[in-house]
Amino acid sequence: MQELKSFVLENKMPVNIYSFKELETVGISIGIKYGSVDENPEINGSAHFLEHMMFKGTSKFTWKEINDQTKAIGAYANATTDREATNYMFQVHKLYIEKTMQILSDMMINSILPPKEFELERGPIINENLIREDNPEYLFYDYMPNLLFKGHPAEMPVGGNNELTIKKITREHLFDIYKKYYTPQNMVLTISGGISTEKAQKLAEKYFGRYKMAFVSTKRNKFIGSNKHRVMALEKRDIKQAKIAIGFSCPSFDNKKIDDYISMVLLNELLQYRIYEEVREKRGLSYDPQSVYTAGETIGMISAEAGTEPKNVEIVKKIILGEFQKMKDGEFTDTELNRMRTAIKIRYETLKERTLDTAVAISTAAVIKNVPNLFNIIPKRIGKITIDDVRKASNQNIDCDKYSMVLLKPKT
Repeated sequence: MQELKSFVLENKMPVNIYSFKELETVGISIGIKYGSVDENPEINGSAHFLEHMMFKGTSKFTWKEINDQTKAIGAYANATTDREATNYMFQVHKLYIEKTMQILSDMMINSILPPKEFELERGPIINENLIREDNPEYLFYDYMPNLLFKGHPAEMPVGGNNELTIKKITREHLFDIYKKYYTPQNMVLTISGGISTEKAQKLAEKYFGRYKMAFVSTKRNKFIGSNKHRVMALEKRDIKQAKIAIGFSCPSFDNKKIDDYISMVLLNELLQYRIYEEVREKRGLSYDPQSVYTAGETIGMISAEAGTEPKNVEIVKKIILGEFQKMKDGEFTDTELNRMRTAIKIRYETLKERTLDTAVAISTAAVIKNVPNLFNIIPKRIGKITIDDVRKASNQNIDCDKYSMVLLKPKT
């Protein structure tokens, strides 16, 4: 059985290793405790801008040399920015793990954010934000938090605002963030997959152990507020389908109350199943109804959404609110929850064979929740979560008189 090994380098950088030597690939993730909740309104979008710039050149290599080296070994490279973390990720065949560690450590330690590349990259970021604005799929991610977390940095879009911030952010803004927060104590390195624990540890020490920077802690405030009835209706000229989302704020993650978190994970699994069954399978009203639950260091939320023909918006809204009310009233059985428990356990077991997803999951949980082994804890503890635990969680977090709703609809 594979075990997660966690340790700290001499420079205070946390490292997690999940060895699965039978696999052919290795996933590597660097999580940074810096996201959009750490920004002020004047530089909103800077965490995401910096994420792009980290691939644009170091004191040793240009962006093209980094790109060529990565492609030469067939590695997959990417990064994501969220409200509470930025994550850099590589996946590679196990034969090329050391070369990948060289590339990643050089990016993290020696980036110079070249001025020419900075100005060029502003264009792709502006266009990425335009894609987001054009795409109703970002309903959960951007619009719902804007309603739920009024007065908290989480209400700001992760990508920033093109006119108000992105066109005004300077390279100096990004370099200041890089120097302050891209430090060993503010990072988490995770290596997962086809490599021995011993070799992974040696590579971590070799490529990151000598990296030393002064530590500046991120200062964050948890969102404190109750659900209120808020509705945002947006008309978009060039869409054919209406998109509706309904959600509620929840407590942020507390590592002393992991069972409360798992209760909500289980509740969301059941909600997801029921909404999909009611909206799509039984009534044919939507292609992709879903629900999402998330809880981080500062915020938590559960919401459900569906895309539908404009004429069906009211019936879809009624169904979603009806399912939330059933959760609130505890209208579910242990038999139903057992099916959900089994599904979650299986999903976490299969996750372990996806080396990159595992590495990202571990780093993200370590950075945001300070619990790197959450992906092991959940399947082990979920069988101990009772129906009363889930009913208590739903009763505390759902109030159908105080929901928030976002509606996107065609201009006509």
